Amino acid sequence: MSDQNVELVLESIRRFSAESLDEWAELWHPDTRLYVPAGWPEPGPFIGLEAVTKEFRSAFGAWGELGFENVEVVGESGDWVVMKFRLPTRGASSGLGADFDFAAAYRIEAGLLIELVVHWDLAEALEAAGLSE
Repeated sequence: MSDQNVELVLESIRRFSAESLDEWAELWHPDTRLYVPAGWPEPGPFIGLEAVTKEFRSAFGAWGELGFENVEVVGESGDWVVMKFRLPTRGASSGLGADFDFAAAYRIEAGLLIELVVHWDLAEALEAAGLSE
């Protein structure tokens, strides 16, 4: 089961783009919850797939380019998968680039992603998933 969970998270990452956000949303449960770290532009949490999708559409509007780099599975247990990655961005209006390092805990329920807890710090993402370093 955990290999399927890891593959589901990786497929979500592959589909994460402004052009594919509807296909990305197909992998998520209607009751999805997104928790974002301090310093995120909008405070969250975002509850429900519509709210989560709206938040990411807004992010794509502000950052003309978003993508994943250096994606690594760092932990998995039961319904949880923890990843770390770099998110390079480029401002839609300014053209200025920035890179952000994140760690995220994804929870799977009934074959769909239902919870995403994003942190700046890997230890906090592992703790959110009930794992520790």
